[in-house]
Amino acid sequence: MSKVIWGINAVLEALKTHPDLIEEIVIQKSELKGRLFQILERAKKEGISVKVYVRKPFSPPKVPPQAHTQGVVAYLQEFPYASLEEIEKNYSLKGEPALLIALDEVEDPQNVGAILRVADAAGAHGLIIPKHRACEITGTVIKVSSGSAFNIPIAKVTNLKEALWYFSQRDVWIVGLSHRAEKTIYEFDAKVPLLLVAGNEERGIRSTVLERCDFTLKIPMRGKIESLNVAQAVGIFLYEVVRQRYFTS
Repeated sequence: MSKVIWGINAVLEALKTHPDLIEEIVIQKSELKGRLFQILERAKKEGISVKVYVRKPFSPPKVPPQAHTQGVVAYLQEFPYASLEEIEKNYSLKGEPALLIALDEVEDPQNVGAILRVADAAGAHGLIIPKHRACEITGTVIKVSSGSAFNIPIAKVTNLKEALWYFSQRDVWIVGLSHRAEKTIYEFDAKVPLLLVAGNEERGIRSTVLERCDFTLKIPMRGKIESLNVAQAVGIFLYEVVRQRYFTS
């Protein structure tokens, strides 16, 4: 089944990183300038079929009516999920300590897209999502991520606990984000190889998944609000890792 993505950044990143997956691009004629023209030129060089859409409104097939397309849509083969081995190679070949993220039943595509974007910015090496009861990589996720979904290997696994075990056997520390934790994200050594587990928007991390974590950490809350959005929490954690790894002696 083909997958549809939309938005200038998302389509450009697909063209840069996975042009072989693009079956067709549709561009709105009235917007054919600037970066949209760059997409057209790059697609031609890659030998990708491009259709110029003349009619208004711009509503190519399979695109949600509320989608903010920015005048460009691309149809891909199925999203290229990675294996756990490929994620492992992504940090080992770079000679860097692992910085990985696992999402336990996170369901909102806006959150998954935002997590991918900040993970890409922070230099994370991979994302792991479960096959069931969780958001997969959809067009909305790719649009919200600004194409970062194509820059980070993403594994979709049947059993999240087994995926955590896979990395724990490779000397990666498994860290759970939980408001019930005793220590904060400012009280651990972020220079060791890490895999962060973040949980469902309402339920948090499942107890059976928490059992796989080597330790849990919390983000200290000083104001009246009791918790953060999961994407915000992941971003704060990742940049504490960046601070410790690259901005402290």
